[in-house]
Amino acid sequence: MGLPSLVWLSMPHSVLTIYQAVSFGLLTDRFGSYRLFQEQSMGPDMSTLITDATVITVDREQRIFPTGAIVIREDRITDVGPADLVEQRNPNVDTRIEASGRIVMPGFVSTHNHLGYSIFRGRAEDIGHTAIQGLYVPMSTILRREERAALANLSTAELLRGGVTTVLQMEEDADITAPFVEKTGMRAQMGIMASDISVDHLNQGQTVFDERVRASQLEQSITFAEHIHGRANGRLQAVMAANTAATSSSDLLRALRDTADRMDLRLSMHMGVGECDEVQNVHKTGVFSFARDNGFLDERVIAVHCYMVDKGDIDLMARSGVSLAHCPLMNQFRGAVAPVASMRSGGIRVGLGIDNYFSDYFDVIRSCIAVARIRANDPKVVQSDEALARATIDSAEIMGLGAEIGSLETGKKADLQIIDTRRYGLTPLNDPVRTLIYHGHAKDIEMVMVDGQIVVADGKVIGISEDDLIEEAANAGEAAWSRFADCHGGYAVQ
Repeated sequence: MGLPSLVWLSMPHSVLTIYQAVSFGLLTDRFGSYRLFQEQSMGPDMSTLITDATVITVDREQRIFPTGAIVIREDRITDVGPADLVEQRNPNVDTRIEASGRIVMPGFVSTHNHLGYSIFRGRAEDIGHTAIQGLYVPMSTILRREERAALANLSTAELLRGGVTTVLQMEEDADITAPFVEKTGMRAQMGIMASDISVDHLNQGQTVFDERVRASQLEQSITFAEHIHGRANGRLQAVMAANTAATSSSDLLRALRDTADRMDLRLSMHMGVGECDEVQNVHKTGVFSFARDNGFLDERVIAVHCYMVDKGDIDLMARSGVSLAHCPLMNQFRGAVAPVASMRSGGIRVGLGIDNYFSDYFDVIRSCIAVARIRANDPKVVQSDEALARATIDSAEIMGLGAEIGSLETGKKADLQIIDTRRYGLTPLNDPVRTLIYHGHAKDIEMVMVDGQIVVADGKVIGISEDDLIEEAANAGEAAWSRFADCHGGYAVQ
């Protein structure tokens, strides 16, 4: 019989596990060709065996078990290895999932996201850097909180459905995006993307930092951080974030850093994105020197993009211990990509980020490979296994989560995805890693777990209506762009 698909039981801010769904009798007879066996009654120490799958661990030894198994007890992995040995060691489990023809691997980790920026799909992709001042900044004063929430909800569901189990979400009004992230079961570090520049003056070509804006932004950032940090049994954490050095005063960055130190949080900011002249004019120093002098360039900071840097910048980054959120898919359409090879040679740790608009992380991984090979004029740099590591364990490590997620290892959280390889484009499965990296898509993912809870079943996010999400996001985008056009005389940016 087929593994039944899961039906959502209305529970505010919670996600049903497969065990709960079985216990409550909420299963229908549909879910590919998995086979589910309920072998014993539910208890506080619930366990699941996923067996007969190709298990890609992404551990330090890069182990792959062609006929492998993994055991999950509550929210953690308790065993992983060859199926016969794992089953011998675990004869009694609550739930057994036979997953032949599937791949089990860690959930993707995205080190940089603006979930509500799906508003810019079809508007910003062809206009390069002018989108920042021509669309992003003015839209920030127009987009209503409830509209941002609708757009971010859609992006969250898209990413989770595509195997992204962890994101770093930084955005204006990121607090409005948090309830849905919590409800769906995604793991996240979240922060208000603060800036204290006067938008009115900026629209007139002037750079003025506004004390009232700064006070408001700090209050929002700190209040949200204190509210979100540690929620959902630690699945949600806070991060202190600033937009750019060009849109931030020294006072703002130092206050954010003070809060990060007090709460033991990570920090993040866009850097090396073409703001060098503005920063020099306003702050009388370079981008990375300004960040260093104000607490935004050390081992607790994730610098985002860094595609406009010179050797001096890279050397400063390397000495500081800062990590890089590399967003190759977004940046390739802007015609500039970070010199990742030089950065890694200098010891800078690198993870991958989706950024915005996009929702298929496989595209990000392929872009990571492609831009590296084009830049190096070498078709062998960044092999598929290295790219997969960047998308999982490397990204988890720069977010400070490497001991908990990013690979399938005993003792780690059960954040994973199951991919059906018996699909167009994935057959024959000559090499599981290469085939997935070069030919996989979000649509191929059947099941996703976070914290041992099934959050995607049969390719659908549990507990939401796709039709409602899409309609609400479409309506929000239409309303916001209508007001944008009324205010700015249109939205064509040259």
